Amino acid sequence: MTDLKKPVKRRTLAPHRGRRIVVSLLPGDVLSFREERTRKQFLLSIAGAFDYAVILEVERRKRERLAARSAVVNSALRRGKG
Repeated sequence: MTDLKKPVKRRTLAPHRGRRIVVSLLPGDVLSFREERTRKQFLLSIAGAFDYAVILEVERRKRERLAARSAVVNSALRRGKG
């Protein structure tokens, strides 16, 4: 694996709210986001982005389990077993 010593910039394929997004991986383990043709940058640590992605995944799994559980309860109630 290569260490992040130089900035790496990429542009999204699809526009978001009318403009494509430029994403940069910067030395110091920082993510930079900006809309194309603008200067305003939004910075986020890579560790923070990873933690947020993990939180979103955990919440998604909880919602799926809750939906499955409530579907079982609802079907049992419809059959008159509640």
